[in-house]
Amino acid sequence: MSMLEIAREMLAIDALRYTIAAGAAFLAVRALAPRYRRRLIRGVLPERAQLRREIAYSASTIAIFAAVGTGVWYGADAGVLQLYDRVDAHGWLYFVLSIAVLVVAQDAYFYWTHRAMHHRRLFRIVHRVHHLSRNPSPWAAYAFAPIEAFVHAAFVPLATLAMPVHRIALFVFLAFMIVRNVIGHLGLELLPAGFIGRWPWTTTTTHHALHHHRPHGNYGLYFTWWDRLAGTTDPTYEATFAALTEPAVAE
Repeated sequence: MSMLEIAREMLAIDALRYTIAAGAAFLAVRALAPRYRRRLIRGVLPERAQLRREIAYSASTIAIFAAVGTGVWYGADAGVLQLYDRVDAHGWLYFVLSIAVLVVAQDAYFYWTHRAMHHRRLFRIVHRVHHLSRNPSPWAAYAFAPIEAFVHAAFVPLATLAMPVHRIALFVFLAFMIVRNVIGHLGLELLPAGFIGRWPWTTTTTHHALHHHRPHGNYGLYFTWWDRLAGTTDPTYEATFAALTEPAVAE
């Protein structure tokens, strides 16, 4: 395939992945909000102007992700990046474990790059766009300024430079990534009461929503362990989650 054909394919895949995940979540939140309004973390749904801005910035992020994806394709073709096609090259156990390694590694990568973006010299030019959504919607999952989008996109070439990854394993990981990212931006807490007591190392919609509301804490993506180890967990997190999920009256 020519570079243009590869770029078009990457653009279509990234756009479809984002549109399906964010679009389905957006429609679900709109449908559930009237019944579960008390679970809306900020109490109201985002305004239309915010939604338009989130989608516009997401379009630029998709283009950047597709450009980096094209580079990954050529890097693998040149033998620089370690993407492979045959499962028997490393076996099924490695196939499964590689997905888990990507998830854990990206969580660490995200925490530390995300925290760095909050430095006063970087925030305005790198991360401010994402924080314009103080009451995020699912469309905010990709609402990044170009520099931030590139930082996030850089994880895949860095990971495949360091370890072999099957192309389907990479596809599964990227599907997981966008679904979990969208969940973090629902604006509506769907998990049951007591969840964070049983699963304290897993982030929730409330966890990331508090970061959008008070940005100096809750930097984690999938897990809370970096926040806990570094002392950056929002002190109101557990109480806020409890208030949202344990109402005084039954639903």
